[in-house]
Amino acid sequence: MSQTTPLQNVLSRLSLRLKLTLGYAVVFTVTVLLGGAGVYYAAERALTASLDSTLRETASVAQASIDQEDDRAKFQSELKPSGDLSIELLSSSGRILARAGDVEDDVRGTYPVTPGFATEDALRVLTLRVDDVYLRVSRPTDTLLGFLETLAQLLLVGSVFMIAASCGAGYWLANRALKPVDAVARTAESIAARGDYAERVPQSPGTDEMARLTRTVNLMLDGLAGTIEREKDFARTAAHELRTPLTVLRGRLDLALERPREAAEYQRALLGMVGRVEALSALTEGLLALARTDAPAELEEVELAGIAAGVVESCEDMAHGCGKHIRLNLEPTWVRAEGEGVERAIRNLLENALKYGGGEEIILKVAAHKIQVISGGPGPDPAQWPRLLQPFERGAGVQGVSGSGLGLALVSALARRWDAQLVPEWEGETFSVALVFPAAGSLSSFPLVR
Repeated sequence: MSQTTPLQNVLSRLSLRLKLTLGYAVVFTVTVLLGGAGVYYAAERALTASLDSTLRETASVAQASIDQEDDRAKFQSELKPSGDLSIELLSSSGRILARAGDVEDDVRGTYPVTPGFATEDALRVLTLRVDDVYLRVSRPTDTLLGFLETLAQLLLVGSVFMIAASCGAGYWLANRALKPVDAVARTAESIAARGDYAERVPQSPGTDEMARLTRTVNLMLDGLAGTIEREKDFARTAAHELRTPLTVLRGRLDLALERPREAAEYQRALLGMVGRVEALSALTEGLLALARTDAPAELEEVELAGIAAGVVESCEDMAHGCGKHIRLNLEPTWVRAEGEGVERAIRNLLENALKYGGGEEIILKVAAHKIQVISGGPGPDPAQWPRLLQPFERGAGVQGVSGSGLGLALVSALARRWDAQLVPEWEGETFSVALVFPAAGSLSSFPLVR
């Protein structure tokens, strides 16, 4: 396990604003220091080059003013260097042979005779070989050094000012940029504390990242609020639906225990309760299946025709009890779905057709990534179809038929889970419901598995 450094511990205790400001300051400080160093170096090079140019021009004039008299080199009397320039003629050993210009009294008697430019003490020197002697031209660098010192002070003061200004500007920008984040955090804390899911984050203007953040958070809160309301409605409705059969069951139990009875009477009472218990079990299973549709889907290749044939076989007794017959029209069709869910969806569609459909024949058709259940009769009112897809909603005139109102709601939820569509069709005296899967998920070339 890696250990944190003291710097990491300090940074972890800082707010994001201060971290961003510190980052701005570090980057700007490095940039300013590098820029200042570059300016100082460029100025030094330019001033040194200017001074060297002056020395070179002076050396050219001085070289033309050298005379030989009695085998001794000297300058012409007309040579008068300007300002603080000094000119010397040196022997090969560095001894002074002649001098012109600004010369101090305590000047040295010998000088180095290395040709080229050099900086000696506080002088900039140019040394040239002329025949058997050396020409030395020099000028003090105090003016140059004074200018560079002033420049360095200006750069330092300016850098400190700019770094301080950048820290202030960086903090202001970080604070302005993070205001929507603060609003999101405050809204989340308020929702967590008060449970008010109607509250929303103030929308940031524009289309930048913060605007997208606030818009996305508000959309998330809208979806969360809708989900919570649906869950509340579902819980209230489920509690109501469970209360009725439980109340009836409790009444029958109280009635059976009201006074001593014969064993045969107890048996009849218990048999009457079995139907209620079975209805409660079916309702509970439907609720659990509907709740599981919120879990992530685990899609796999599913063969529809084989599953449909198995479901029809298990529904034969129910069909005989309703006085109806189920006719199969199957073609090999593979889709991406969940086998258990597909089986439940087909069963629910068939049971609805057997309970509420007209005629004596129910057709179950599987072809081209589609399951279709066709029954006789006009079917439900088209205007009421969206309502029938909600839990515990039932059509008009069918209250006398047993059922919980979860069949179509579960099929609709499963269809959304698989990106499929639940499509009703009204054609004359027939009504059909089709579960249509995405065409990309169809693999109809696979062999039929029975």
